[in-house]
Amino acid sequence: MRHLRNQAIGLASVAALVVGLALPAGGEDTHATAEETVAQIEELRSRLEETPDSVELWLELGNVYYEGNLLDDALNAYLAAVELDPKHAGARLNLGSLYADRADFVSAVAELEKAKELDPQNAMVYTNLGSTYYAQMKYTDAVEMYRTALEMDPNNIEAHFNMAVAFADAQLFDEAIREWQKVIEIAPEAPASQVCRENIQMIEEFRTQFK
Repeated sequence: MRHLRNQAIGLASVAALVVGLALPAGGEDTHATAEETVAQIEELRSRLEETPDSVELWLELGNVYYEGNLLDDALNAYLAAVELDPKHAGARLNLGSLYADRADFVSAVAELEKAKELDPQNAMVYTNLGSTYYAQMKYTDAVEMYRTALEMDPNNIEAHFNMAVAFADAQLFDEAIREWQKVIEIAPEAPASQVCRENIQMIEEFRTQFK
């Protein structure tokens, strides 16, 4: 019994160590330099002076602010987009995702649910809902959302990766490994795949240690 108890403690430690959520889709680094961000903001603001009712420009501006980690400005831009078009699913999705980043999970779920109603076939909505539920430790709900996203987009490596982390937190390590292996199969050269390999290796090493 002592051996089994030690194994459980060791594998729980693995779950705490695996690299977790907020993986960008495709694992790509798309961040602009500070100079590029400033230039993009200035250009978009100039265009908005001419067409202040453009939802797409407000969304684009919000995205630039978000990538530049200017989250208050991003929030204001997304709110402007939603005010102009309350039925714009992309605006609701971005606003909800930003609320989740700010740990305002009640607002995040409300906006993402609205996005789901407006665009029920958008896999990213379900992926982001999953990550929001995960952040609230609602693991069953998170896995359900990731599974729905993967039914729509089986090559969604963000959903595969994040579902693996949810499985690892629940100490369902075989299921976690399976999902990380899918990421590697889909995008073997992506940075995310290297993280998956490291997580799998960590679990296998601990399993060997506690046999």
